[in-house]
Amino acid sequence: MLIPLVAVATIGVTVSVSYYIAASLAAMRFALRASLPVPPLPKIVPRAAIMKPLRGVSEGLAANLMTFFEVDYPRTDYVFGVASYEDPAVEVAAMLKPQYRFAPVGIVVGEEPVCANRKVAKLIRMAGKAERADVFVISDADISVERDYLQRIIGELYSTDNIGVVTCLYRARPHTGISSRLEALSINTDFAPMVMLSAIIEPIRYALGATMAIRRSALEEIGGFPAIKDVLADDFFLGRMAADKGWKVRLSSSLVTLVPDERSFADFWDRQLRWARTYRTTRPASIATIVTHGPFWAILLMLGTGLHLWSAGIFLGVIGLRLSMAALLLRYVLKLPELTREAWLVPIKDLFMTGVWFASLVSNEVKWRGRRLKILADGRIQVLG
Repeated sequence: MLIPLVAVATIGVTVSVSYYIAASLAAMRFALRASLPVPPLPKIVPRAAIMKPLRGVSEGLAANLMTFFEVDYPRTDYVFGVASYEDPAVEVAAMLKPQYRFAPVGIVVGEEPVCANRKVAKLIRMAGKAERADVFVISDADISVERDYLQRIIGELYSTDNIGVVTCLYRARPHTGISSRLEALSINTDFAPMVMLSAIIEPIRYALGATMAIRRSALEEIGGFPAIKDVLADDFFLGRMAADKGWKVRLSSSLVTLVPDERSFADFWDRQLRWARTYRTTRPASIATIVTHGPFWAILLMLGTGLHLWSAGIFLGVIGLRLSMAALLLRYVLKLPELTREAWLVPIKDLFMTGVWFASLVSNEVKWRGRRLKILADGRIQVLG
């Protein structure tokens, strides 16, 4: 028996099991919030600008964008941004204009120069087309929403005067490929419960790219979109800068949906590695997430005890609890019951994520949209190629 290894593994198993229980309780609390009626809007309904920076055309782009046109909200402008007319996404945006001819739609072509973050380079230009907006609602192109989406997030944003940003948690529906399924499981059973639990134990000081709804006054106070033009995690810093100015950031009860577009295991690995290295740089305390990797610690415990019967029983208990947590999230919290049959993949995915965690420690370089970037200590990015 390897005593030091057993001691460390025992601590890891104990913390992991505690996390699974706490995250499950946080998830049920979130589900209760999401089941409540839509919050009321202010008497004078704020004008919302839906900002969609686009790049390329995915299989579901048109369908995703259409869900935003179908939201039940009385005062909405739509602003789409592309880098150039050569981007086929501009054709998708233009195609939707006649279909929703009563919706104010603007298409902005071009990027603000000298911006390391190309998404923000579009947003800076797009903001000029939303001069009437009281609220900017920014979301990624792969997001789809429900009809009550805007009512919920705007109602929550204006529920008190000191809320400056509302952000949305997201769930994932995968393609048929194994990489897309692993990505979806990572979002649904790792990322989602971590955010749900974090929202309970600490004030939120970040936003998520799935939705960043920010008051105009809060955006102007942080210096507008140029304030985040050179950082990789623009969503994280938008929320943090608003919080630093005294605004509250709130996690919405609205849940949005994305479809991961990873077509290979390399795509899955690169995306997870980019996220892990971004988290480690922007929130150094995130390095402690390794203690929540239950299957990894349970395997180490078995190895340290020489595959003793009691450690094998603990391994099975950890796997059973992890599967129960995943099933709870998929079926009852995220409302994805059809994915429950894939819960058996979760422990396998967890071991891949442990590998990603270790790989994230050896460099600050990431791949993003065909470019190699280096994440600097303050969250800014340096383009390497």
